[in-house]
Amino acid sequence: MLKLMLLAASLAVADPVRFEEAKALADANEANLSSGMRNQLLQSQGDALASALGACAQPGMDLKVFTLVFRLNAEGTVARSWREGETPLARCVHKELVASGFEGVWPDPFYTSIKLTLTAEQPKI
Repeated sequence: MLKLMLLAASLAVADPVRFEEAKALADANEANLSSGMRNQLLQSQGDALASALGACAQPGMDLKVFTLVFRLNAEGTVARSWREGETPLARCVHKELVASGFEGVWPDPFYTSIKLTLTAEQPKI
């Protein structure tokens, strides 16, 4: 807990440079959300992700796991983002989510992350 508080305090002064630092802040933010705020976040992420996947997903795409981290402004626009994963799907979803932002009112700054694990459905015979 002390380590996390020190990390948050040191990063509050300067924006994280590395993915790992931003992910740690996102994990800390999300762990401390009220139930109502958590529901708002999940709804907002789900809506934005559904739209991004609709724009990006194509048959036969590489479905490797990827993680995105976002620093949101109070109104949900993306101020900065990080990505771990370089597939075409990861790059496209990242671009779409940065453009759309996340509906809601958030503490400023607010760090959040999405780890996407997809599996291809096999046709049933």
